Amino acid sequence: MQESPGIAGVDGSFASNVPAFLTKLWTLVENPDTNHLICWSTTGTSFHVFDQGRFAKEVLPKYFKHNNMASFVRQLNMYGFRKVVNIEQSGLVKPERDDTEFQHLYFLQGHEHMLEHIKRK
Repeated sequence: MQESPGIAGVDGSFASNVPAFLTKLWTLVENPDTNHLICWSTTGTSFHVFDQGRFAKEVLPKYFKHNNMASFVRQLNMYGFRKVVNIEQSGLVKPERDDTEFQHLYFLQGHEHMLEHIKRK
């Protein structure tokens, strides 16, 4: 028996043809245990990665087959995620804390069903 796209699965996840990378990314950002290293922004329209070194070493290997931050960012870029640059982060002054923010039009807190609209380039 085939599962219909658009029906929530047993675990509450959205059953559709969402790539594994996006499903893992959603799980990562949603996981309260990793909020000190990756979490939603206050508006829920983007997510933050804090302390990239620790994030790559401690979190990435639990979800992916690597611990390479550059590979993770490359995947984000392939799916159309963009780094958020705030005005005070003009690039000339090193930010006080290691905080990188990413966003995508269809990656929104509380809207897991939108993941199916994110396509790989």
